[in-house]
Amino acid sequence: MHVGDKVCVVTGAASGIGEAAARAFAAAGARGVVVADLRTSRDRLAGVAGEIDGLAVTADVGQEADIQALISAAEARFGPVDVFF
Repeated sequence: MHVGDKVCVVTGAASGIGEAAARAFAAAGARGVVVADLRTSRDRLAGVAGEIDGLAVTADVGQEADIQALISAAEARFGPVDVFF
């Protein structure tokens, strides 16, 4: 997948596969990377976002209202979302 100049939202991004995907998208030239995870991961999530110049948003993607807020935050900062991982 080519993510250069794309806006990518990555859930579960405070660790593991989600963190690795967020870092890979940033390294591949994504225009914006939004990292999301549960509120209990707030500090780690902020660290990942800071290291890749992304946006950290706490969200429980099992909750529709949190997903809507996540997308709204992504669009407000970077524009329309191209990839939701």
